[in-house]
Amino acid sequence: MDIPNSETLRNLILESELELSKSGISVVDEDEKIVYWNKRYLEIWELNEEDIINKPRDEIIKKVEIILQDPEEFKTTLEKSYKDRAYQGTDILQFKDGRTIERRTQTLEKDGKYYGRIWFFTDITEQKKREEDIESYTNQLQRMVASRTQELIEAEKMAASGSLASEIAHDLRSPLQSIRNAAYMMKKDSEKFDVGLEIIEKSIVRSLEMLESMRDSTRKSEPKLRRTDLNRIIKESVEELPRPGNVTIQMELDEELEAWIDGPQIRRVFDNLLLNAVEAMPDEGGSITITKHKDEKKFIIQISDTGIGIPEEVLPNLFERKFYTTKPHGLGLGLSYCKRTIESHGGSIMVDSILGKGTIFTIELPRIT
Repeated sequence: MDIPNSETLRNLILESELELSKSGISVVDEDEKIVYWNKRYLEIWELNEEDIINKPRDEIIKKVEIILQDPEEFKTTLEKSYKDRAYQGTDILQFKDGRTIERRTQTLEKDGKYYGRIWFFTDITEQKKREEDIESYTNQLQRMVASRTQELIEAEKMAASGSLASEIAHDLRSPLQSIRNAAYMMKKDSEKFDVGLEIIEKSIVRSLEMLESMRDSTRKSEPKLRRTDLNRIIKESVEELPRPGNVTIQMELDEELEAWIDGPQIRRVFDNLLLNAVEAMPDEGGSITITKHKDEKKFIIQISDTGIGIPEEVLPNLFERKFYTTKPHGLGLGLSYCKRTIESHGGSIMVDSILGKGTIFTIELPRIT
């Protein structure tokens, strides 16, 4: 059933929708002449209808460019659209009064014929301000969290130190008291001298065992060196490394397998360095490369990454910062452990880093001779 004046109705509905739009809208024909605009378009560009009706394009541009911070950028996009009728795109315009306007354009075509193009101008000033406020607030929260986290870490370290001291004092109190009682008994009764010496000897042995146990819980023992497949250690560390899908790892290992090392200790070194490399990656990911080769006396292993790098001022003391970390997890013992372990094997570890480019750790370990 035909509706009378259906074309007129469609046009009226379309015009009503365009007028109600929150965006300023203008339509140009194939000759780049403005043939339609809505009220919001006039408001955004501070124009009257008399400024547009039957006016050449260049005259209209001169009226609007004076309120823009960068009129040349504005005209560059216009020229691009005039020269390339297929051009479609979005950009941002900054007005001198502080407004931020998003400009978007698309072509008007049907059955392959070009009829002109439509322009949309949307005021996103408040949106940008909210985004900036949110970003500022987020950064502030991150700084507060980082600061508080570091405070908690330091408090935990102090508490751990106090806890260890209390544990030592508590555990040693019993054998020390036994020694004191034995000494008192020996003074009072010389016939119990041998019994007292036995008590003192046992108490001393027990004290030394306690201290040794506590020492082992806070310090690594000397490496237990044996022939070990170094390539296998590296490969297993890579295979079990937790990493996101946008971080790739390449290995270039020579064919000499055996090294005179403590396997578990060296494995922990590679685990630490590889995890640091993964955590140093930017959000878009990156790559890690592990190489191993040899000269006459040593293996040379390099672990390089394309991460964020290490600040130059941190590098000289990187391995000595035993209780400092910028990460909310861990106590910063990883790199000092790596250095101590490699040196206990008669080797060395070095670091080279460029901020924003990446980091290379170089390990040298003696070969079996």
